[in-house]
Amino acid sequence: MQQAYSEAAHAGHGSWWPPILGLGAGFLPFGFVVLTWGSKEAGIILLATGSLICLFAMSGWVHSVIREKYAIAYDVGEYDWLKNGMKLFLISEAMIFGAFFAHHFYTRVHFDVWPPTGAPHLDTRLPAMATLLLVFSSFTMEWGHKALVKGKRLASQRWVLFSILLGAVFLSIQGYEWGHLHEFDKFVHNKGVFGSQFYSMTGFHGLHVSVGLVLLASVWVRLALGHFSAGRHFGFLASLWYWHFVDIVWVFLFTTIYLL
Repeated sequence: MQQAYSEAAHAGHGSWWPPILGLGAGFLPFGFVVLTWGSKEAGIILLATGSLICLFAMSGWVHSVIREKYAIAYDVGEYDWLKNGMKLFLISEAMIFGAFFAHHFYTRVHFDVWPPTGAPHLDTRLPAMATLLLVFSSFTMEWGHKALVKGKRLASQRWVLFSILLGAVFLSIQGYEWGHLHEFDKFVHNKGVFGSQFYSMTGFHGLHVSVGLVLLASVWVRLALGHFSAGRHFGFLASLWYWHFVDIVWVFLFTTIYLL
């Protein structure tokens, strides 16, 4: 049985979703470069196109994985190789954010005053509220996971839905702050090194929150469809780890950008 499981789990299926997702992701930095140093309209079109391709590819890929894995009987304890793969993925994501932080602090030491002269004052009250909401969403996801382990699937659904709402409110607050800085402070992404760092770091994190919301939404749907049980819910566990990672990164971002 274990051999049959191993062969089914590692069988190649010739999926087109990874290269499609890579294509969409490639549009994003290219669109950002065009938006910053080229045509604003062309940059927005490239960013929108890349975002739509990524969303389409992620949805298709998640559907394929669900259909493939649901046909295989497994227990979470048997999925050590998947757990390790998820851990390695989160480590690689942490290294990307680490590069942002390294560039930020390297730049700061070359300025006598930080933020540089001319940069707007960043209000901390609204971002602090958003931080509390995002951190609280980690607790609600954890409670949802514990409810599922205890066999309380309906309670788990409610906690996951509450987490999705908290994440959506966080993104809305971030969008409002961006709009306010752009409209009233004329603070845009190409306005000096502080502007590029601020929008790059918060925007890249916002992209991860958006991906996390897609994952949480898939978890909620799968809970409603009865795909998860106390011993069969790696998709829930992986999404939970990813959401915790997103929350922890934001705590460091908030401290670095708004408080230090």
